[in-house]
Amino acid sequence: MSIQLDLTTATPCQNFDSAQGYITLQDHRVIDVDNNIAKIFGYASKESLLKNVDFVYSMVPEHFHGAMRERYLTAIKGQLQKGKLYTDIVINGRNLSLFSIAQGIQINKRPALRVMIIDITPVIAAERHNQEKDQMYQSLLNSSKQGILVHRNFKPLMVNQAWVDLQGAKSVEQVLAMDSIISIIPPANRLNAMKRCQSILKGSPPNFSSVVENQCFDGSKKHFNIYDNIINWQGEKAIQVVVEDVSDKVILEQELLHRALHDDLTQVLNRSAIYDWLKKPLSDQTEMSCLLLDIDDFKKINDQFGHCVGDEVIRTLAQTIKKHVKALNGVVGRWGGEEFIVFFPKARTNKATALGTADSQARVVGERICEEFRTRQFLGFNRTKFQSSVSIGITDSCIMRTSKALNTLIRVTDNALYQAKSKGKNRVSVNQEGACVGCGQ
Repeated sequence: MSIQLDLTTATPCQNFDSAQGYITLQDHRVIDVDNNIAKIFGYASKESLLKNVDFVYSMVPEHFHGAMRERYLTAIKGQLQKGKLYTDIVINGRNLSLFSIAQGIQINKRPALRVMIIDITPVIAAERHNQEKDQMYQSLLNSSKQGILVHRNFKPLMVNQAWVDLQGAKSVEQVLAMDSIISIIPPANRLNAMKRCQSILKGSPPNFSSVVENQCFDGSKKHFNIYDNIINWQGEKAIQVVVEDVSDKVILEQELLHRALHDDLTQVLNRSAIYDWLKKPLSDQTEMSCLLLDIDDFKKINDQFGHCVGDEVIRTLAQTIKKHVKALNGVVGRWGGEEFIVFFPKARTNKATALGTADSQARVVGERICEEFRTRQFLGFNRTKFQSSVSIGITDSCIMRTSKALNTLIRVTDNALYQAKSKGKNRVSVNQEGACVGCGQ
């Protein structure tokens, strides 16, 4: 977002009420507005404005057209450095003063502008009375509903009340007394934040916003959409940061993504997500081990004790698998029904490990899962106790070079699972076709 104000010698002044809204422009045309914009320009509603206005220039008197057209072209190129104050705009018999801030966006993969317009007519009237232009700018920032901070090397120079409230600070004075606000940035993100500011100071402001996580003053963690750029503050360069709280949006997106990738019952990956996970080892031609696991006689459990008990048995197996695969940099997925699939990179060393020798790693993992699961007790109707078991097919080694190789790996592992079932269940069976025959083709 390109927001630059010359705040040299700015001093605090009174708060004021201001109407503000957004207008979206593309090819000099009005694409969208909100009702606040319609009200500012004398229309009953946004629909009325959009019906009667095509090019943005028709909204203002003709002598403003040249300046507006020049600023539009500059903003589209990403070269706009400051907000713009328009005074004495006569619209429907009203003498307005408007402040605009432009943000470059994309609509249908083509450049466009999203412009915030603030009606600061009351402020201009007050400032003309006392001849304090810088005081007016400070009032504009302080009244903004967006959090605004000005800093130099993270030393706060100016902050508005909205920023204080969003970050959970006690007061403006508390923030301005800090030597650095870098402490609210998580340690893992501080280096990137410093590099970003250095880039801006060198004249390379980002042409997009960034979503960051902050550790707020009150101990809470929030996600903010930030727009930062360089300004002139008391004759020296500084960074102005505008923030919007998008925590609810980020949490919702994370929840939706998790639901899209995970099985609701067991919280392991679903089949589609497993295939997505396998794209990297397939690309890297990683040597993988594979396990297919199937609960023995699961239909009898459902028939005898009901699906709720059956679901608990499935969840328990999923938890047991995750416990033993967690340290192997692998992945667990629900393959369907009561069947699960596991992939993890085959160990590269022949030295003994906590899981046994590298060559037997997959078997050891399978045996441990099988043993632990068969000892678990479940409660059926009338608190009847029962136990279950799992059969496991294993392919200990397969170098995946193609999608065909992956399908072969799954097929031969499924054959091994069939062998475990046919030999009495409740056991582990290792693929006897060697190192996944055909996978290297």
